[in-house]
Amino acid sequence: MKLRLLDNSIRLRLNKEDIDQLYNNGEVWTTSQLGKTSFVYGVKSIERGEISAEMDGNRLQFLLNVDQIKEWVDTSTVGFSAVQKNEDGSSLKLLIEKDFKCLTDRNEDESKNFENPNSTC
Repeated sequence: MKLRLLDNSIRLRLNKEDIDQLYNNGEVWTTSQLGKTSFVYGVKSIERGEISAEMDGNRLQFLLNVDQIKEWVDTSTVGFSAVQKNEDGSSLKLLIEKDFKCLTDRNEDESKNFENPNSTC
């Protein structure tokens, strides 16, 4: 799972194993150790509702409904996006998508990533 933050925008990319775990277990998490503190982020399925994200201490949780997760598994849908209103009136852009293999070598293990649809004509 990969996380990208930019101002009021959060993008989360999941590989094949992440999506399988989310589909089968209803949630998927990863942890990054930052000195003495750990930062946990992931996705949890909900029965109904829009994509949302919330912080609870050192844990960033995306919520994605089960119908979207099933669509993700059963179709070629790349991802889902939403705009979440914050309490201060600002907006937070959310994007959660499949992680594709890069078209150029990045010296990363991409064996669990989805095949890039742009790699073939």
